[in-house]
Amino acid sequence: MDYTESIEKTKIYINEHLSDELTAESIAANVGYSVFHFCRIFKESTGESLMHYVREKRLELAEKKIEEGETALEVALQYGFETQSGFARAYERKFGERPTRKMHA
Repeated sequence: MDYTESIEKTKIYINEHLSDELTAESIAANVGYSVFHFCRIFKESTGESLMHYVREKRLELAEKKIEEGETALEVALQYGFETQSGFARAYERKFGERPTRKMHA
């Protein structure tokens, strides 16, 4: 079965709702699949887990917001990170530097 349309619809939905609370359950429900089944087909189709994809997209958007002058704390809270330190660690893993360093560069 070809899931291309469902995966593309999901990517659009995620990008439009990055500042909302996104769960695997809510994303799967948006395209009408069970959570287990959709997480499996998403990973098979994209090579990454559903929630990893969400986190990566949030971090990419967060980088833009920080470059525009928003603080790491503002961005962390806006994109669903529970703590600023958790956001900073995730950001550093992805971009190789702390988010506050970008603001002062």
